[in-house]
Amino acid sequence: MWSQVESKEITKMKKLLLILLCLPMIGFGQILSPSVIGSAGASFSNSTASTDLTVGEVMIETFSNSTIITQGFHQGLVEITSGVVNLDIKTKVYPNPATNFLIIELEKNVNAELLVYDVNGKIVIKDKLNNEQQKQLDFSFLGQGNYLLHINIADNQSVYQINKSK
Repeated sequence: MWSQVESKEITKMKKLLLILLCLPMIGFGQILSPSVIGSAGASFSNSTASTDLTVGEVMIETFSNSTIITQGFHQGLVEITSGVVNLDIKTKVYPNPATNFLIIELEKNVNAELLVYDVNGKIVIKDKLNNEQQKQLDFSFLGQGNYLLHINIADNQSVYQINKSK
């Protein structure tokens, strides 16, 4: 069938073909330039910068003085600090879930600001305690859902999650 010389030639050709197919992967496999792969989006560039974006990409930014600007799923350390101190006053908030009203009882008379936020962060109720110990808030006009009640006394604050049902 095949002679020994022809068999050696076929083996050499197979090796050469394998090298030629693998050479591009070896040469370009270690390029570390950033790129974006997405089904939809855009790329913008000028003489000093370029930007790639994809549809639905979360925007998180990292800036540097020289050339690094990263956006997307690169997230560094996120630290949230607050100067707010919780109230030292015993507080009762009921009924929860609320239907038409919400009662707030404190252990002593205080001056406080009462704020109720919806899930979008909009203030839907704003009221005050003026040297009072108890307050009833009207919840009848609010839609069914979750709300946050903030009780502010000076620099102290307590937050309660309130569920409004029908």
